[in-house]
Amino acid sequence: MVNKYSFHPNHLHWLSLDVVAGALLSHLAANRLPDGSTPLNGWVTVILGLVVLGIYTLDHLLDNRKPEQPRTQRHAFVKQYEPVIWRVTLGALALAAGLSWLIPRQLWEFAIAMVVFVSLYLWGVSRLPIKSYRQALKEPVTSLIYAAGVWGSTWFLGESISWESALLGIIFYLLTVQSLLLFSHFEAVKYREVFNLARWLKRPNTMRILKGISLLTLITCLTVCFLTEYRYVQRLSIMLIAMAAVHFWLLLNPEKAVSDERFRLVGELVFFLPGLVL
Repeated sequence: MVNKYSFHPNHLHWLSLDVVAGALLSHLAANRLPDGSTPLNGWVTVILGLVVLGIYTLDHLLDNRKPEQPRTQRHAFVKQYEPVIWRVTLGALALAAGLSWLIPRQLWEFAIAMVVFVSLYLWGVSRLPIKSYRQALKEPVTSLIYAAGVWGSTWFLGESISWESALLGIIFYLLTVQSLLLFSHFEAVKYREVFNLARWLKRPNTMRILKGISLLTLITCLTVCFLTEYRYVQRLSIMLIAMAAVHFWLLLNPEKAVSDERFRLVGELVFFLPGLVL
């Protein structure tokens, strides 16, 4: 029997709608590179949002099938309204598939490759025991899927790829890794039974990687600001630096971040920042 639904603002977060919004804003910002006037494809943006929603909710649903999965607030919400969320997930993916014929021809090969890769990933992850060392691969692979869909897809929409877009795309991927590794770190602190990348790396290595990504982002984005001729690229570079700065702040304030799982909400809202350049 399905529990009677009662709306709470946190449900938007637990349903990953903030992740979807962040993905769309980051995609639109990346698509405008390098001069800020590159035309947008509305259908690609709509399909991306549906796919991100479908993949994230499907991942949570599959996680909940593992009895040893830690009971986070998000997992508890997904468990409580599982039948409804299954319908939302399958509906989003079906609608995305139905609209896929509207995407540009040059994006088809990339889209098919992503569908195959993501399907294999979800199948593989769903079969992994919670305590498997292969769980440590989840964060970097998830980051690659996210960055490829959000940023990499824009490389197939234009006639050429600017060096600024390629370099900032790599930084965006690293920021996605940093975000998920940060989540992994705080989960390892709050839930002792969890096994993830941060637990595998151990705290000293995790801290070095997180700080290293912040430093690399700062150096790379400042270099891009000095070398590019486009003001739009400079503004977007500053937003990527701001993303790294928020991650660094979370790292320095673990007591505030872990409380009520704020690190998830703040970490996902970080991906709204590229939208400020639009």
